[in-house]
Amino acid sequence: MNKIQIFVTGGTFDKTYNYISGKMYFEKTHIPKMLERAQCKLDIDIK
Repeated sequence: MNKIQIFVTGGTFDKTYNYISGKMYFEKTHIPKMLERAQCKLDIDIK
């Protein structure tokens, strides 16, 4: 079976907002948790 690769580059799902400075930044990805909640059974490699 083939593995699906997901390359995380930040963006809509992974933005974090700093309320003090007003800047947005990338801290960590939420993709693994989203796939888990969706009960994804595919073989996925997240980079």
